[in-house]
Order: sequence, then C-alpha cells, then structure tokens
Amino acid sequence: MRRSSLLMLPLLLLGTAAAAQTSIPTITFNDGSAGWSIVQSAPLVPGGQVKIIYDTDRLPGCRGTINGNPAWSVTGSYQLNDGTVGSFYAGGGANYPGQSPEAVLDLPENGSLALWFHISNRWGCREWDSNYGNNFRFDVGGPRIVFGADWTTAVYGTLKQGGTVTVDYDITRLSGCRQTYNGLQTWDVEAQYRFDGGTVQTAPLTQVVGMSGREQVPAVITAPASASLLELWFRNWDRTSCQTWDSAYGQNYRFTLVP
Repeated sequence: MRRSSLLMLPLLLLGTAAAAQTSIPTITFNDGSAGWSIVQSAPLVPGGQVKIIYDTDRLPGCRGTINGNPAWSVTGSYQLNDGTVGSFYAGGGANYPGQSPEAVLDLPENGSLALWFHISNRWGCREWDSNYGNNFRFDVGGPRIVFGADWTTAVYGTLKQGGTVTVDYDITRLSGCRQTYNGLQTWDVEAQYRFDGGTVQTAPLTQVVGMSGREQVPAVITAPASASLLELWFRNWDRTSCQTWDSAYGQNYRFTLVP
C-alpha cells in the first residue's frame, strides 16, 4: 500500500446535471462550545480525498508565545488501515508563512481511516486528543452520487468502468404523487438509468416499513466494464397513475466513467 499523500488543495463542491465533478468531503472537529462534536459532511470513498478542519481550542493547554508569536502547534496524524502513519499541520504556529491548517488527504483504498491530534510547545509540553487512545475512526466506502434536497448534485469518489456506485437520492425532490388508500401509503420513487445510451434499467429508492410506510433507501448500480457514460433520472408515482419526474428538464443527469 502506498502512503496516503498530503495535498494542500481548495475545497471543491461542484455537481451539475451536465458534468460529474468530485467534491471533497470535510471532517470538522469542533471545540466545547459546539459540544465537542465531530461532523462529517459526506461519505468517504476510495480514490477520493477528505479535508480535515480542526478547532485548536479542543487542546487548550501547552500554549505560550515568543516575541508575540505562538510557540506551539497542533499536529494531526492519520493512518488508513494498517498503512504508514502520516502527519499534517492542524493549527498554531505555522512552519512557514501562509501555511494552511486545513489539510486534504488522499484516500486510495477502502477501509478505516484513523485520525488523532497532539499539541506541543517549545518547552516540551505535549497533550493529546485521540478519543482516549482509541483514535477517531471513519469508514472509507465506495463512490457515491448524492442528489440533495436543495437540488444540488455532488459526486464523491471516482466513478469507474466495471465498478459500483451508490445513488443517494433525497426523495423530497419528488413529492407530487403521494396518494394513500384507506390510510395506507401507495406510492414509490425509483431511479432509472442506462449506460452509453443502452437499455433503461430501474432501481428502487424507497422501501416499505411497517404495514405500508415508505422510507428512503440508496440504490447501488454496477457499471459494465466498457461503459463510459452513466445517465440517471428519477420517477415518483402512485396508485392513481400520477407520475412526476426529475430528469434535469429532460436532459438526464450525466456522469463520465473512467477506467
């Protein structure tokens, strides 16, 4: 396994009907004013990246200054599966002017990403933020296309020929056909898709819960080994033959697949 590299890149958050562009998810470590919460903005996927944002007030000790400048710094450490341990600058006194405390890490494969942090100063003080020695762990899964309730579309990871992709569709985007019968829900939402203009296939995005309830579920699609284009669109229907569509105004959502 190669070592996960450290890159300083801007955050990308792009996704449109015409083009599939990879967004970089973030993991944000908040301080006590935010309940010590850790917020992951999106799933982590192999072939993708993750941006780490760390509030240095989580480690308030070991501070000090020299000539008015911080004489301390916070270092983040990371390990993917049992690979090489890497490190990155996470805040405090910078190693060089303009150094960013927001690191972007490569995620080359599936598995578990471990993160932990420590602060140190010029006088040998050191303290740790490591989930009580267990480290903070995050799953790295497969590529995913997310269709948000706010009508955004984002791709996480690399869509590959012959690979699988999870379609995470917020069903509130299609809420027009919701007929019930004797108090029972009688509607569903599905994804329709095809590769390279071929046969149209379908995948459910809802499942029955209880007697007749509906809940949202992701769909997992497998691409043919030679496919280069994935088209997606979505249908909501109910027992009255009501139908509503989400298809980028008839153009379909198009995503390029790579070898």
